[in-house]
Amino acid sequence: MEQTDIPAFEEADKREASFHNFDTSPEVIGKFIRIEQGNYGENLVVDTVNGEVTLGVYTALQSKIAKTDIGKFVKITCLGTKVSPNTKRAYKDFEVFVK
Repeated sequence: MEQTDIPAFEEADKREASFHNFDTSPEVIGKFIRIEQGNYGENLVVDTVNGEVTLGVYTALQSKIAKTDIGKFVKITCLGTKVSPNTKRAYKDFEVFVK
């Protein structure tokens, strides 16, 4: 099958994930709409009043939210960086509300 009507692509056609920066804005409130496979694991996508934002791979966050929460409203607050007493590794911790 030959493709003959391929359009020209421009910069305005480009799509990139808008990863949320919890360091500058520690809270995300919106509707949890999907999970996308990223380069390093599953990313969570939340539709907020400012548009869709992608939340990167955070183990502490993903352990508190489930696929069954898709379609529900969420409030996710970053509690900052914690250090695991067992592994001594630093990680971001989160408080998650689902309604």
